Amino acid sequence: MSSMPASTADVRAARESGRQLILDVLPPEHFEARHIPGALNACVYEVAFLDRMAAIVPDKSAPIIIYGAGEGSLDAVTAAGKLHRAGYSNLAVLHGGLPAWKAEGNPLEGVLADEWEPAHPVLQLRDARYVAVPAESGILWTGRNYNSRHTGTLDIKDGALIREGEGLKGLFTLSMNSIANTDLAGTELQGVLEDHLKSDDFFFVSHFPTCTVEITDMAPIPEAPATLPNYRVTAVMTLRGIAREVSFDANLRPLAEGRIALMANLDLDRTKWGVLYGSARFFKYLSYHIVYDMISIDLRVVLE
Repeated sequence: MSSMPASTADVRAARESGRQLILDVLPPEHFEARHIPGALNACVYEVAFLDRMAAIVPDKSAPIIIYGAGEGSLDAVTAAGKLHRAGYSNLAVLHGGLPAWKAEGNPLEGVLADEWEPAHPVLQLRDARYVAVPAESGILWTGRNYNSRHTGTLDIKDGALIREGEGLKGLFTLSMNSIANTDLAGTELQGVLEDHLKSDDFFFVSHFPTCTVEITDMAPIPEAPATLPNYRVTAVMTLRGIAREVSFDANLRPLAEGRIALMANLDLDRTKWGVLYGSARFFKYLSYHIVYDMISIDLRVVLE
């Protein structure tokens, strides 16, 4: 076992005796806002965590009580494991973390000691229309075959989301003429591939210069954590004059100054929109012209 459990009584005794170090392992801005009086700070999420510990506690036999965000967060346990593997031998973890200390009415220090913010930014949508910011938005795409893959970008021309109750609807336009390759940048083949993608073999840009994505339903996913998608999206994508329904999960997250970001990762079967070049489902004896049917999409749209 890398550590022993500690109680709030143990922390009070450590504060009174000064014989044990009390270690806060949360980010420095959280520590500045509120912490147990007398505690020191080394953020377990930082790569330099052990270097920081070596600077503030060079004696690896020193007794240390570690605390973090409490129930549902592995910060203190993770810190104890890292310290144990680094040779620290006298470790204890405060059960319940900082909330347990606060719940008993024990004192806190910091610039916001009397306040308690959410663990992660909370999405608070206004009852209004959010408009896309094309300069900060776009799509990264990946296409593949047996021997290689190609990557590139696609611009979002315009778009908007409109709140409807707990959900949203919207319409976005993609500029197909903006499709660009990145992995062959600086070579003659870059232009060759880009021209091919714009031709009738692929996206037939001369006849179909835009692709539209109409979001018909965008419903929140209950209790989704901050690092998993929090909305389920249903949309109709019209490409090469063909409309097909697509569904995917997405992150809709708050940014500074009331802006939001819509992000998603998904794979699309290009053949559903008539993009048939290189598909073994429609052609034989393709040789090196084989192109996998699925295209990977990494989407990010900033809206304000």
